[in-house]
Amino acid sequence: AGLIGYFPTYTLGNLYAAQLFARATTDLGDLDHAWQRGEFQPLLQWLREQVHQWGACLDPPQLMERAVGTPLSAQPLDDYLRTKLLPLYA
Repeated sequence: AGLIGYFPTYTLGNLYAAQLFARATTDLGDLDHAWQRGEFQPLLQWLREQVHQWGACLDPPQLMERAVGTPLSAQPLDDYLRTKLLPLYA
């Protein structure tokens, strides 16, 4: 059925999401606390400016470079997973 092809797409999505979230947090501050207050507009506006308006014009590597200033990297996802999971297993 070719379902093995889904794994790379999920992995890439996780890499992009972690890197975009890290940059958005740098630019906007603590998003978790904003979300607890129901404030989603700052992130939505950031995504519109940095990602959405360029999505159909640039290929993924160019889009990431424009949005976060660096090429796609596994480091933000690694940092996120370590921060989230290490306390559970320490």
